[in-house]
Formats: sequence, C-alpha cells, structure tokens
Amino acid sequence: MHHSKWTSLLFALVVILIVDNVHRATMWESEILNKATSMKYNCAPSNIVSMAATYAVNQTAKSDPMAKPKQNVVLLVGPHKTGSTSIQANLFNWLHNDSHPSKLAPSWAWPSPLEDMMDAGCKDIIDYDEMKKFALIYQWTKAMREDDDKEKRGIKCMFSPNGTQIYSVDQYLAFYEKEFHRQWVDGRGLVTASEALDMIGESKKGSRVLKRVVAQLPWHSNTVPAADGSDSDITAVVAYRSPRSKHLESLWHQCCMDKESFEHYLIHLNDRSWFPTHSLDSLNLANQFLK
Repeated sequence: MHHSKWTSLLFALVVILIVDNVHRATMWESEILNKATSMKYNCAPSNIVSMAATYAVNQTAKSDPMAKPKQNVVLLVGPHKTGSTSIQANLFNWLHNDSHPSKLAPSWAWPSPLEDMMDAGCKDIIDYDEMKKFALIYQWTKAMREDDDKEKRGIKCMFSPNGTQIYSVDQYLAFYEKEFHRQWVDGRGLVTASEALDMIGESKKGSRVLKRVVAQLPWHSNTVPAADGSDSDITAVVAYRSPRSKHLESLWHQCCMDKESFEHYLIHLNDRSWFPTHSLDSLNLANQFLK
C-alpha cells in the first residue's frame, strides 16, 4: 500500500483542512510556513495555526483589487487542544488592529453582541474584562449544544447569578444573529471561532449544532434588510494535531491529571461515557462540513 501522501498529512506539525465552497482543499505545512514567513510573523510552532487561519481568511477574499472584496464567513472550529486559544487570541487582535500587516481589518469582523447584551440588562452579569474579547463566542456555542438545564445555567446572560432564567435559548441566540447580520450588511466578512464547535463532529448532537450555526448566518436571517449570501460563502478551518498520542495526553491534562495518572486514564478510557472522542477526530469534523 502507498501511504506517502497521507504520511505527509499525518506527520505534519500542524495541518489545516480548509473546507471551501467546492468542498475540496488541503493546505500543507510547507505552504503555511511559507505564508507565515512572507508575512513576517512570529513563526513559533504555537502560532503556525494562526498563520494558516489568517491565510484562509485572506484566500476567501481574493478578487480584483479594484473591486469590492467578496464577503465570506470563516469558522474556526478547533478541535480542543490544537492551539485554538492562540488562534482566537491572535486573530481577534489582528482584526482589531488597522495597522497589522495582515490587512484583515477593517474588511473582517469578529462579531460580538457584548454591547447589546449589556444594554439589555446583563451589565452586572458579564465580566467585561473577560467577555469583551473572543470568549463570548464560546457562550454562543454552549447555548446551541447544551441540553441539560444545569449546564445551561452557566451560560452568561441567559441566567442570572441566582439561577433565574432571563432569556430562552432562541432569545439568547438572537443577540448573536443580530450582530452577525449587522456586520455583514456593513460589508464585512465574519470570523467566528470556538474550539467548542468541535461538537459538530459528535455523533448525537453534531448535525443539530451545525444546522443551528448555519441558520443564524445573515442570508438565513429574517432581520431587515435582507442580506445577500449563501452557504457556499462559508469556509471551515479544522486543525489537525500530531502525533495523536500528544493530543490525547493534552486532553488528559485538561480534564483529569489532578485526579488520576495518565496510565489509569488510558486503562479506563473506554469506560468513560463522557469522553469527547470527537475532539480527537479532526478528519471526521472536516467531513461533517463536506456532507
């Protein structure tokens, strides 16, 4: 059997699978590094994924330099423990820095309904220092994926600190849909990122979460004025981490290292009904967008 192509994929330091409107694209590590070098960014391994994500954003907007850039939605969907926090922090900062050499701003937006939420009575609930950055999108993701009422109570602004529900799920998601629409009709492309979106690769809830994400995009919104666009304007960026053993070890670090050894964790892996296997399966996650 010949595995040369897949060997290159599996053993690359970081491989990004970019799912575009023709449903086929793979960007190899060498191209990531070349782009990172040409853009004169910090090329430390922790930033390589961010370089590739930026390249994905720029690629979606290629057109006649004199023409208005084509708008797109770029979803950075993790999975967990693949450098997703660095991706989010870097892109958020670049999108809010007009002088950054990436030239992403002001053509792209990281939509956040923080101000609307504060105006609607959440000023004393939301930690502004934390939530003004990229973290608010994580709350959006939680609202779409959680079924358990106890888990929903942890979603900022949906429930008050004393446990009283302020908004239904649909009302809460409407904050985000409105902000997506506002930025889009103002002519900006959208970048949305959360490692929690790796839930889309989960067998039971994944398809429902994906449908809810797509349903909130501007061209599906009932918000006036009507927005142009289609699902072909979506690009999903999925990170692949190798070796796989290190990815698994990182998941153990996050959840369980204070409670059990890595050996015990592995021995009892199959006994864990809650184990997030979807977080280890980047290829399946990419495939959900290809379907």
